[in-house]
Amino acid sequence: MQCDRAREMIGASIDGELTGSDRQSVMGHLQTCAECAALAQDYARIGRQIAAAGREPAPKGLALRIRASLAEEAETAPKALEAQAASAFTPVPATNRRTWSSGFARQAAGLAAACVLSSALTWGVVTSLAPGMRLESDIVSAHIRSLLQDSPIQVASSDSHTVKPWFNGRIDFAPDVKDLTPEGFPLIGGRLDYIGDRRVGAIVYRRRVHVVNVFMWPAANAEPQAPRFETVKGYNLMTWSRSGISYWAISDL
Repeated sequence: MQCDRAREMIGASIDGELTGSDRQSVMGHLQTCAECAALAQDYARIGRQIAAAGREPAPKGLALRIRASLAEEAETAPKALEAQAASAFTPVPATNRRTWSSGFARQAAGLAAACVLSSALTWGVVTSLAPGMRLESDIVSAHIRSLLQDSPIQVASSDSHTVKPWFNGRIDFAPDVKDLTPEGFPLIGGRLDYIGDRRVGAIVYRRRVHVVNVFMWPAANAEPQAPRFETVKGYNLMTWSRSGISYWAISDL
């Protein structure tokens, strides 16, 4: 089996979609071709990372709060049902009916207000935490998408004077494109991507067999920001801003 044909079938083989002679041919080829075997390992690794990227851990203490709430409800529900049953078969004096209706209305109004307040507080917490987490998740997803493509670039060149003009008219700012070959990060090209509900520029570098994506877009704050490092879902990220541009570099380095 030729390498081109084997590479077309590696994904299906990993997903268990091949049977019979096709599977045997691919597996036999992977045992004799180091490059295709390495590609198969990359596909499997990326698949695991994408699967993990869709999972977010529950907040600490959530399980305990849910159990406590269920236990409290289980304890109070039978008593409430007994009270409702008793009231259903107990005549209510005419003089107390108006008072009972008024009390019930106040309880219902209080319950509705509590529900609204709880929803508002929950929404406030979620919206205050979500933007940063969503941005980091978008960056990781964009990086993984680039690794799944045949090529992570749309304009292939190691010349910054070729890559930078390619973005003219495609994004609303001039990206900072540098060749970092002397530092060990040769420029291989660039592409467009979509992060944080906007079109962004992506400058792509290599470090041996590793791909480094540097995403950039106009910064919300004109003040420069010092570099900040963090690890998200197994990927290393560095972010900073300079001259009105926000930068996010990501790789598995």
